Amino acid sequence: MTRPDRLYFPGLHGLRFLAAAMVIISHIETFKKDEHLPNLDENIFIGVAGEYGVSLFFVLSGFLITFLLLTEEKETGRIDIPKFYLRRVLRIWPLYYLIVILAFFVLPHFLETGGAENVLKTSFWPKLGLFVFFLPNLALKVLPVVPFASQAWSVGTEEQFYLVWPWIMRKFRSILPWIMAAIPFVLIGFRKILVLACNRLEEGKCFHLFSILGKFLDTFNIEFMAIGGLAAWILFQEKKKVLSLLFHPLSQVLLFLAIIVSFGTGLFGHVKFRYLFNAFLFAVLILNLAGNDKTLLRLENPFFRFMGRISYGLYMYHALCFYLIFTLLKSFICGLPLFLLNGFLYLSVFLLTTGVAWLSYEFLEKRFLRKKKEFTVVASGESNGQQ
Repeated sequence: MTRPDRLYFPGLHGLRFLAAAMVIISHIETFKKDEHLPNLDENIFIGVAGEYGVSLFFVLSGFLITFLLLTEEKETGRIDIPKFYLRRVLRIWPLYYLIVILAFFVLPHFLETGGAENVLKTSFWPKLGLFVFFLPNLALKVLPVVPFASQAWSVGTEEQFYLVWPWIMRKFRSILPWIMAAIPFVLIGFRKILVLACNRLEEGKCFHLFSILGKFLDTFNIEFMAIGGLAAWILFQEKKKVLSLLFHPLSQVLLFLAIIVSFGTGLFGHVKFRYLFNAFLFAVLILNLAGNDKTLLRLENPFFRFMGRISYGLYMYHALCFYLIFTLLKSFICGLPLFLLNGFLYLSVFLLTTGVAWLSYEFLEKRFLRKKKEFTVVASGESNGQQ
């Protein structure tokens, strides 16, 4: 596989947008349910769309980061970890901390419903500390929800992944694929051990310690990134036998059918096994989009590139946008027939969120993305927001 001057994987912008859209759809229906509006939350697809969308984000991040670091190591002989961290800081921190500031210090003073005002009254400093130090996934599990910032839990998970992943890649280069393949099973086993330990312990310090650790690990979904990383390694190393099998048209058809069946039936009863199974499906899908010239699914077009570029903003702003629309137009919305209610809500939420995300990208995120060039080792689609 020839290496272009700038790494860019066609179709992954579109996949990133679809992942964000799944999360938004799921959260719209959850919000409707909380507001006692007719909703589709009981629909199997809607019920899993948000979790599957986040899982897809994780697998995609693992794939892109791993491929970039493998390329950096090949071209320069090493992984420059400080520069890697600086690139991640410039990409993630500005928008993340803007949402934290809004959720903790601005919105609670202006919004008297939706639970925002409770941020100031309940566990303010513990919640703020966990968010500031990129542990919002733990905050989500052990403390009351922070309205309009709860979606940031997955950003915390990704930051924790970024913290350890370049070290794993640099220290265990010779056995890297085995490490990536083992991580999902090791974490599943460790979580199971913690559950068994908590079941045997009575209330006490050890019980609470194991319980908190178990709750943290429940959202420390590095296994999804590891699966994405394994896919990146397969593509980078040009494992032709594996790729020819996964790229075969029949394999692609079976892949699409498996994804549809999984979404429509909730395949596998245990939620962790179901998400793990789908993570493998997503990894194969990413491989086809990134490396297969004859992929049956085409997601490379101007619309998807634009939406994928601003997908971080779509993910971070959508809850606030929905709340604003619902609050301002509640009397109008509640009087609509079900079909018109859903059509209006979905259209208005996606349009407003897209507008806000675009403004954020153009006037906030881009200012920091330009600075990333100073710390770039391998030129990639990052300048266009791919990673």
